[in-house]
Amino acid sequence: MKRSLFTPFLMTLFLMFFFGCANLESPDEVEDPPQTPVETDNGGKGGILEEIVVESRDLQMNGFDKEYYTEADLNGDGIKDTISLRTAINPYYDEVISYELYVNEEALSYEGEMISPFFHVTDLLATDNLLEIAVSEEGPSSDYATVFYRYMNGKLTVLSKLEGFLGEIPNSDMSGKLIVHGDGRVSTLSRGQVMQTFFYEDEYLLVSPTELKHVEKDLYPMETKVTLLKKLKTVVSRSDSTEAYEFQPGEKAVLLETDNRNWVSIRNEDGEISWFRIKDFGMILDQEESGFSTDFFEGLNMAD
Repeated sequence: MKRSLFTPFLMTLFLMFFFGCANLESPDEVEDPPQTPVETDNGGKGGILEEIVVESRDLQMNGFDKEYYTEADLNGDGIKDTISLRTAINPYYDEVISYELYVNEEALSYEGEMISPFFHVTDLLATDNLLEIAVSEEGPSSDYATVFYRYMNGKLTVLSKLEGFLGEIPNSDMSGKLIVHGDGRVSTLSRGQVMQTFFYEDEYLLVSPTELKHVEKDLYPMETKVTLLKKLKTVVSRSDSTEAYEFQPGEKAVLLETDNRNWVSIRNEDGEISWFRIKDFGMILDQEESGFSTDFFEGLNMAD
């Protein structure tokens, strides 16, 4: 009796093994779809959302070569929305120069330089049940920028375009300086608008579902050591035009702060702080000799 049961059991194992092997493929014959990381839902904690892997596929349509896509509930209605980023590269260089962003049936186009296809789904404000899409680019000369998109009431719109790069910068071991905090704040590094090339810590605040507002500061730090090339007259303060220290050629000084429009503070070697006026980026005002910032100061950063 035991022998008669054992024989069918062996036959069953043999048949399972035979048919199972018949369905196996060689590892060289199996092609997994390309994988691309993006950021997606983190359970309402805010900020950049946890990383998942989404598929990408080649396109041969309307000038686009790749499509990156995932799903996320962007408008808080409990239904996942389909997000698709279709990219086009420069025919002469291997860089993304434009894309079309689709959410369900809505689409927006964008043109730039050195665009990263590694888009993010972010949560600017964890308490509003809304998520955003962010796409960053390196720009022509490390002129980093990020566009935030919002999908509400069936419409896809640009929420804001900020300076700074979000997440890891492609083909490097660096990460961008733009940070999504999850409480409505976005911090980044912005480029100064006067005297020279400098960057300062900047902040934006989500004040409504459709507005990411710049948080203005009275003064922005410059902290640049310079040597005077010309005589420079200064005044006591922005509100007091009384003559203060007069710098002579060859003196050392530090450019301290600026309102990023019309005024710059300067400290001499004795620690005294005074101010001078400017216009049109770097024209120095109220001096015996007119000139631009590079005519008066050695040590400025004039990088493009």
